[in-house]
Order: sequence, then C-alpha cells, then structure tokens
Amino acid sequence: MLTFLSSVAWVGASAISIHAQPASETVTLDTLSVEGTGTGRNAAGSQPGGAVGPVRGYVATQSRVATKTDTPIVETAQSISVIGRQQIEDQNALTLNQALRYSPSVTTEQRGGSGATRLEQFYIRGFSAPLFLDGLPLPGSRDASPSIDPYRLERVDIIKGPASVLYGQSGPGGIVNLVSKMPRFVQHGEIFVQGGGFNEVRGGFDVGGPLPAEAGPLADQFAYRVIGLGWKGDGPAVTTQVERVLINPSVTWRPSADTSLTIIGNYERDPFSGFYGGFPAVGTLFPRNFGNGITGRLPVDFYDGDRNFERSDRTQASISYIFDHNFNDYLHFHSAARYLRTEGDYRSVYGAFNDSTGPFASGPLIDRSRIATRVGIDAYTIDNNLVGKFDTGIFAHTALVGVDYRSFETRTLSSDFPAAPSLNVLAPNYAMTIPTPPFTTDSRITSEQTGIYFQDQVKFDRLVLTLGGRYDWASNYGPTRNLTTKFVNNQDVPSEAFTGRASLLYLFDNGFAPYVSYSEAFEPITSGRIFDANFGSVGRIPDPITSDQFEAGIKYQPPGTDILLTAAAFDIRRSNATNTDPVNRGFVVQTGAVGVQGLEFEARVNLAEGLNVIGGVSFIDARVVGDITKTLNQVTNQQVPLLGRTPVQIPDTTVSLFADYRFTSGPLLGLGIGGGVRYLGTSWGDPANTFKVPESVLVDAVLSYDLKNLDATLNGFTMQVNAQNLLDERYVTGCFSYSNCYYGLPRTVYATLRYRW
Repeated sequence: MLTFLSSVAWVGASAISIHAQPASETVTLDTLSVEGTGTGRNAAGSQPGGAVGPVRGYVATQSRVATKTDTPIVETAQSISVIGRQQIEDQNALTLNQALRYSPSVTTEQRGGSGATRLEQFYIRGFSAPLFLDGLPLPGSRDASPSIDPYRLERVDIIKGPASVLYGQSGPGGIVNLVSKMPRFVQHGEIFVQGGGFNEVRGGFDVGGPLPAEAGPLADQFAYRVIGLGWKGDGPAVTTQVERVLINPSVTWRPSADTSLTIIGNYERDPFSGFYGGFPAVGTLFPRNFGNGITGRLPVDFYDGDRNFERSDRTQASISYIFDHNFNDYLHFHSAARYLRTEGDYRSVYGAFNDSTGPFASGPLIDRSRIATRVGIDAYTIDNNLVGKFDTGIFAHTALVGVDYRSFETRTLSSDFPAAPSLNVLAPNYAMTIPTPPFTTDSRITSEQTGIYFQDQVKFDRLVLTLGGRYDWASNYGPTRNLTTKFVNNQDVPSEAFTGRASLLYLFDNGFAPYVSYSEAFEPITSGRIFDANFGSVGRIPDPITSDQFEAGIKYQPPGTDILLTAAAFDIRRSNATNTDPVNRGFVVQTGAVGVQGLEFEARVNLAEGLNVIGGVSFIDARVVGDITKTLNQVTNQQVPLLGRTPVQIPDTTVSLFADYRFTSGPLLGLGIGGGVRYLGTSWGDPANTFKVPESVLVDAVLSYDLKNLDATLNGFTMQVNAQNLLDERYVTGCFSYSNCYYGLPRTVYATLRYRW
C-alpha cells in the first residue's frame, strides 16, 4: 500500500512524497492539502513523522513513549521499537500479538488459543508487560481485559526496560503504548473487505476529514473520524468461533494553531473470541500412546473444551480526551483522560493438572476441570504534564513535570475449579451437558495510584543527559466475600515507591549515537504478610517488587536517510518477590529474584526504490538468581530448588526479517511482493527445567497489486493476499508445565480488497 499511503495517509505532507511517491507517477497537487502540514492543524507530535503521528513506511524517527516529549528516537537513550500503520497492514496483523511478532526481544502468543482475540499476552525481555493506550494505562483482568483491535491504531510504540519513572507501577520488561488514529484536517476514507483464515469474513471503514463549510462559521476548526469493523468466523480450534464488532468515532477541535482538543469514543463487542485452552506436552511435543494401537500427537486444531459450556462474552466502551496547548514556543501543556467500562462473562473447560496430563500420560482420556467468572471493570485514568524549554548558560533544557492518577475498580464473581467429564481424544464429544459451577467468591477490589514525576533532558552541544524521578502512592483495597461460608476478607494494601532514571547519549555528526542508561520500576504486592514482631500477629505489608536495568547501546541514523539501526546490551534484575516463610507459618519472605541479561539488534530501512525492510535479533539469558523455594520435578517426583533455573516461555534467541518491495516502473508497476522469516529459539517448558520447547522457523508472505495500473477506472482499489506460516510449520509457542502447552497457528491465508479515496 505504498502508493495508497502517498495519496491518502500522507496527504498534506509534501516532504513525505519524496519517500512515498513512486518516481514514475505524477504528483497531483490538487489532492494535497497544505493546511494539513501546519501546526495549526495538528496536535504536538501528531503530524506525519511526528512523535505520535503516522509513521513513514517502516521507520519512525520520533516517539513520545520514552520521554513524554517529542524526542527523536536516535536521541533517546533506551531501546524503542515503533510499529507503524503500513507495517500492520502489510503483515495483515489482526491482533496486537500478531503486530508485535517482528519486534526483537518481544515474544507473543504464549498462552491460549493462538489466533484468538481474547487476550493480549506477550513478554518483553523475558517479562510480561502492561498495555497503555494514548499514554494512559489499560486495566488487566484475564476475563474482562479490554482488547484493542489494530485497525483503530496509527502506531504501536514499545519501550524496553523499566519505565516506572513516567508511567508508575509496571514490570521490568517495558511497556507497549498503543496510539489511536486521530482526526485529520484532510478528507480521506477507506473501505475494506477480507476473507480467508478459518472461514472468516472481516470488513471495515475509516472515514474522516474537516467538517463541511455548510456546518457553520466554525467548521474549519473541527475535524472528525469514524472507524468501524466487523469480524466473524471460526476460531483456530474445532467448534470455536471468533466474532467482533466495533465503532470508534472521534472529533478534534482546533480553535487556533496552539490549541487542540480531541474526544475519542469507542464501543466494542466480542461475543466469541476463540478459546484459552492448553494441551499436555505428551501429545503435542512428545508422542502419546492413545491406545488402540494409535501413537502420535494431537492435531493443531484440537480443542479441549465444550462448545455448549465455552463462553467468552466481552463488552467494552470508553470515552477519552486529549488536550494540548502551547502557551508560547517554550511552554506546552498536555492533558489526557479516559473512562473505560468493560464486562466479561467467562466459562471454560480445560485440562486438569494430574497424571492424565503429566510426563507419563497415556491413553485416550484427558481429565478436565471447569471454571466460571463474571467480571466488570471501571477504569478512570488521567495524566497532566507541562513541558518547558529554556537555557541555563551553555545548557539547553527540556523539562517535564507531571501528575497522573488511575483507579481500576474490579468486581469479580468466580467459581472453584471442580472436575468436568474427561475428554476422549479419539472420539471427542464437544456437546456434553456440563453444569456451570456456582460462584463461590465475590471480590470488589479497587487499585489506585497517584504519581508525580519530573524529567530534565539537558543538551550540551551533542551530549544529551536525561535525569528523571517519580514518587508513587498506590493502594489496593476492598472486600472479598466467600459466598459459601459468608466470611469477608477486607484487603487494604497501601504502598509507596520512588523510581528514577538516568542516561547519557552523544550524537555524532555522522549519525552514530552511543549511550548508557539506568532505569527502575516497581510493582505493588497485594497479598501475603512479612513476619515482624513490631506488627504483632498480622505482620507487615511486603515492600513492592523492584526492578532495575543497566543498558548500553548505540543507534545509527545516517543523516538524510530513512534508516535506523540500533544495538543494545542490557542487564535486568527483578527483586523482592515473595516466597513462603520457612520459619513462620502463614507468612512470606521477600527472597525471590530473577536476572535477565541480553543482546538486541534492530534495523528499519525505507529505500526510495520501493523497498522497506525490518530485521531484529535478540539473545536472552534468564535465571532465577534469588529464591528459597522448591518446585516439583514431575519426572523424578522430587522437589528441586528453583534457584539457578530458567523461567518458562523465555526463548533464548529470536531472529526476524521482513521485506516488502513495490515495483515503481516497468511492466510490473503497481505490484508488491514481500515476506518474512521468524525464528523462535528454544525455551524451557516447566519450572524444574526438565524439558525444552524446540525451536521453530516460520515463513510469512504478502502479494499486493494496485488495480489502477490494470484499469484507470479502478483508481483507489488494491488487492492483497497474506499467508502466515506459509510452510504450515507445526510448532508449539511455549509451555508452562507438562499440562499446558500451546500450539501456534497453522498456515492461514487472507485476501483483502481495499478502496481508498
């Protein structure tokens, strides 16, 4: 879609046509809007190429994710990856997990039915990472977590490593910030229809622009955008389904060149979202004796549930605003807030954790358990900050000060985990009569956080020093009622933490930028007590989990090119995790620690000849470096220490390469061909490290054609065909234990017809 991007996505940006417009085509000046390039029609950083705006091809040059300021990536002393709209479309990423596949040190689709739309679960540098949307945190809850469809996104920004200094409580791996498509003061539109995969049909539209003059004297101050999507089909496992509908309207008011206010609404309904099941290692990774002379492995579309019982019905709605105001050239104010409501009704039958799913399992029967939950979340978030630019002698400062607040109120009705009828895999019955277990607990927990933060980016010639700090007050409180015994446990867990960051970078004239950085993160602990005689029999609240990272790297962006190369070495330590107190019964001690060291390389290249390339490599060594507990070795049935072992689902190596080429002249003008290779290294499959998940190599491909080169009356139409896992590699994405392994997607092919104007 390079030709589309030149005429639609980048309209109004005359400089961009140098990279996006094929040399053999004529630029029609009357389709461009010079107004669209001015700051009066774009919020800070939202113009094409800006810190939150559309990405040119595959290479972003600015990002706000690491500093909350409009900072060039090459001047940011921490690893950042940015996935733009064109990459999402070229790779036909239908979920966020699929969009993240080609990012080094990011591993996706580790749990649940691969290809399902239920959850956004992934690791960054060996740790799970939180999601943010437009700089504001999204709540996490397995059965009601909001899912953000990539079609409503302009870009995905990833910061790797601890990021609490600007975002509050988060893990050591980093964060992923999703950036919404925003209204633009240029008329635009698209409609697409797509089919393939697992008997799936998808369709959507994205239309917007300035209000028509007939709307009144203030019409030129307003722009709108409406995005809609529908998706229906079978899931990747037999008898499962996927269904989604969303509407995402937004409007921007720009009364002047210095002020903008955008309101974004969203409604999404997911009545079906695949499944969340996992399968035994014996039967997926290892052959299983199923009896009746049958030995082998379960099919990749195997389903361990029951279609009459399975449910994942989720509804989410939100309203948010983004406000920017320049007081002058040196002082900028930014404010964003969101209210989100999401509800989930969940039921599942899954493999039980017993001998039928253990290392010596055999026979056709898999024992199962069942669960039911009903979850509702009300999430309120707001972030306000002020950016000032000033000089002190020979030093130029970009100072940031801000305050943010979040409140996630979660009500969860949940059942126990009673047994369900076993499943005969040789003759599976997916329509049993399985009663829904009654709810046994009712919890109403509120998680709050208030943080104040500051940062100063100091420049002296080409030296950039960044210093930042933040103080957070967090709390988790609310009752959990046992519906059987009527006992009520009132949780009240406050915590406080200071986190900091410091970095130093030098930008050479030739585009090289070596850097070093240090960053921190914290995560409140909401359960368990530390034995302390000063607190009597109840003990004291544990300190938050802390993380820190040392990173050294180099970035290279040759002046005047769309090339960005990065390399980094990092050392992360996550400390203060709780273990059972071996001396004081009922208490915990904070002796758990994990260390991760790694190397990471990423290349992003746009070439004027029509070739776009991205590539990445990561090497990770993860170890439990502090722990007093033991885990069961299911092979020997002996308890073994966790200390020194590697956590599950962390591949030691990942390699990826994706290229897309568009013919810009000759008889193949308008044809685009591309493809990629993803290598996923080995990972441990159980905490005792008794078996490994083998490596896998996956091939993707894309073929597109701009139909206007076939017939001028088809101007605006394109056809695209995507194949993921083209060679139909049978692979397992990862395992948590012998009982829970997860198949990756088999070969899937989608065809897309798109019309843009």
